[in-house]
Amino acid sequence: MRRQHPMVWLAAVSIVATACGQSGSNAEQSGQSIAQAGGPAKTDKSADEAALRAIYQKLAGELSAGDTAAIGARFLDDGVEITPGMPPTSGREAVKKEFVSVFGSMKNLKVNMGSDATVTVADAGDLAVVRAPYRLTYTGPKGKQLEDHGTSLTVFKKVNGQWKVLIDSNVSEVPPSQ
Repeated sequence: MRRQHPMVWLAAVSIVATACGQSGSNAEQSGQSIAQAGGPAKTDKSADEAALRAIYQKLAGELSAGDTAAIGARFLDDGVEITPGMPPTSGREAVKKEFVSVFGSMKNLKVNMGSDATVTVADAGDLAVVRAPYRLTYTGPKGKQLEDHGTSLTVFKKVNGQWKVLIDSNVSEVPPSQ
């Protein structure tokens, strides 16, 4: 079962990358306009990008404050968190518990993330990928000052006009302790 989550993640990233990278149909490329009844409404990618950047800025504060309820609320009911050294966690409540487990022993946690994030919104405006550097410092359980930094990759889905986390993964650039 553990191997299914990375496959879901890869499939989701592939779908989003394809949707974000499409340049349109042949009719659109030839300048023809095709109206679709019930088709997706035009999206404001600039507004979506700004909204996603704002989420990342708030998320850093929520992590620093240990506000796991706010973090969990950012996830879809079936959202997935992939944390290094742990099996993937699926579901809003399970993600909240994971964040309590991961961050509970970190004292004086300070998180910075997303200041130079790359935000890609799908043409349909319903999915987005955010790739952002992160850096955190904290006091570990033995009183030692520790640091982690790396890259987060988050797939968002827009539901009822709000961006929610579908899949989040963080890749540390700090080598594991031996």
